[in-house]
Amino acid sequence: MNTSTRARRRALLTGSAAFAVAALVTPMAMAGTTSGNLPNGAEITVGVTSPVDGDSFIVPSGDTTIDVPLSGTSSVATGAPSTSWIYVVDVSGSTSLDCDASRTILTCEKVAVKGLNDLVVTDGSALESAVAAFGEGADTADMQGTAGDQKFTSPSGTDVNTVVDSLSAGSIGQFTGKNVGADFTNYAAGLQAASALVSAASGTQVNVVFLSDGESNAGAIGDFTTALTSVSAGATIYPFAVGSGSSCGGGTAGTLNDMATASGTTCFAVPDPADLPDVITNVTGTTLKTLSVTLDGNPAASTPSTALPTAGPASITWTAPGDDLAPGLHQVCATATGVGPASDATATGSATRCESFSVFGFTLTPPAAINELGSDNVHTVTATVTGPASDLGGHSVDFSVSAGPNAGESGTCAPAACETDATGHVTFTYDVPKEPASLGTDTISATATIHGDEATRTVSKLWRDTTPPIAQCVPSTNPGGHVPAAPGNGGQGQNQDGFYRLVAHDDVWPDSDLDLFVKDDGSSQVWGPFAVDTDIKYTEANGAKPSQKPGSGTVEWNLKGKGDAELYAIDGSGNQSASVKCLVPSAPK
Repeated sequence: MNTSTRARRRALLTGSAAFAVAALVTPMAMAGTTSGNLPNGAEITVGVTSPVDGDSFIVPSGDTTIDVPLSGTSSVATGAPSTSWIYVVDVSGSTSLDCDASRTILTCEKVAVKGLNDLVVTDGSALESAVAAFGEGADTADMQGTAGDQKFTSPSGTDVNTVVDSLSAGSIGQFTGKNVGADFTNYAAGLQAASALVSAASGTQVNVVFLSDGESNAGAIGDFTTALTSVSAGATIYPFAVGSGSSCGGGTAGTLNDMATASGTTCFAVPDPADLPDVITNVTGTTLKTLSVTLDGNPAASTPSTALPTAGPASITWTAPGDDLAPGLHQVCATATGVGPASDATATGSATRCESFSVFGFTLTPPAAINELGSDNVHTVTATVTGPASDLGGHSVDFSVSAGPNAGESGTCAPAACETDATGHVTFTYDVPKEPASLGTDTISATATIHGDEATRTVSKLWRDTTPPIAQCVPSTNPGGHVPAAPGNGGQGQNQDGFYRLVAHDDVWPDSDLDLFVKDDGSSQVWGPFAVDTDIKYTEANGAKPSQKPGSGTVEWNLKGKGDAELYAIDGSGNQSASVKCLVPSAPK
């Protein structure tokens, strides 16, 4: 990230190497998360938090689809420090000349190195720093106070400044004293010391900052070229010409411009070390660039909790609609893309996470049915589970007659275990008694358990009675209990004596709940209601007034009409039977 708004400009020594190093910020770990790496080693993650593999949803009753909200996460970390910085400082005698009115060139070089290292520390990309000095010869500095000759140290802390402050004409004072000579300015020797440090560097990007007043006057040009080739093969060289009279093109055995050309950089003239050129390019910065979601392969409009792109490190959540999903297997995929380092738009990476989930439908049919109780007292309902074809069988369904006149009636399932078969079906059959108490509307409930989720559906069954009873006039006994031998010779009527038993039967209602009526077909007279098995004596008397009188003996009623008798019955449901004739001969005139 560019920090040109600071008081002193800085930039980074560009590098295109990929950094396979662990990220500084560890993203959230959660189920349903996939991680990847950006070119600078920063981790990028994307997750689907809902739904996840194995989740299932049941379409609500009355609907054919369901809305399943989608959600997830994404994050990007920052890259790890991965740049090695090597400062090569001219300590030849010419650096004792004036840099400005108050400082020597060597002093300005020291100010420049310390200032640049401070910016490197602030940037956060640096892994390690080293210092080399050259004059007539060259050597690498011991960068730490511990035993041994340590070529590198942490950019932060005091080690770098301690070593730089110890530089003097022709020598390195700390942490181990070394003499490089001050009589000449030997660029080849300086590059050779730099080459040794490049070989020992741990960073995946190595930057060499070469500082001089810009006037080489010792060393063979061949040695210069060989050393320059070695350094530029493993590092990027940034030459600094320090001091008001410095030169990028001066010298008899190699120039600062030659170094810049070898690395594709620029020699920077630094008359004032307080005004450093931009040579620091951040390699740890990242950007979370995009977040996209698909549902069953089709784009789903996602909404991130933070507008993208956003600078890393960052963690966001996202949501997306999953509307109108029909029963079946579905898949949601989320892909996050990032850039790292953020300074290189081509340094992209991504991570994708997919989760599969199921949507089930559950229906109970028929939704309503009507049975004529007297002729059909058995009812069957079918529960059907729809969804992924491979996951339709073995789902438990609990059936019950939950309300109505037959509430609590038991039944049987097919399959017998009351679990769906491979096609997702299971039936429930129950029967009810053929009696008035069974009449009315039952509610049948079915509760399916699908992967721990329950869904209940209800249907209705109307048990009705619209079938009328059947009435009969049965020849019966006279008051003395004898059955006359009617109709006798000549076929005169059903019963010439008019002794009848009133009989009726119904499929639902018991005989005791039937009402029987006798009508005079010669007038509008109707007698009744009578109970089933009532014995009557009917007399046809043309012109007489219809009448009803108590009978005697086994005859309960004497009925007299102008015409023949007609019998009909009415059951408890109000159904009236067809009328049947109870024929008798006309009375003698």
